[in-house]
Amino acid sequence: MVPNVIGMATYADGGVLMTKPYAAGGAYISKMSQFCKSCKYDPKKRTGDDACPFTTLYWDFLDRHATTFAANHRMFQQMGGLRRLSNRPEVKERARFVLDGLDSGQI
Repeated sequence: MVPNVIGMATYADGGVLMTKPYAAGGAYISKMSQFCKSCKYDPKKRTGDDACPFTTLYWDFLDRHATTFAANHRMFQQMGGLRRLSNRPEVKERARFVLDGLDSGQI
């Protein structure tokens, strides 16, 4: 199990051990844990002041690596979801805001 966990966490082996990155957005975190119950952010929102940073960064991650993931059959569903997003430019803008906020300690 340890190699599996390490591979999931890093996805740095070029697909030798793990065939897709294990990244999660806010909706998944909310569904699988209790962490979102008292959070001020909405795990289902990608943009806006109350958008969950995990959700925003998840979609931005997929968008930034879309070329790589397009050839990965295990990412087909996620990439289809990305293609259907109508607000990709706003997600990228919000992701920059979130990352800047993390760097400055504002988020």
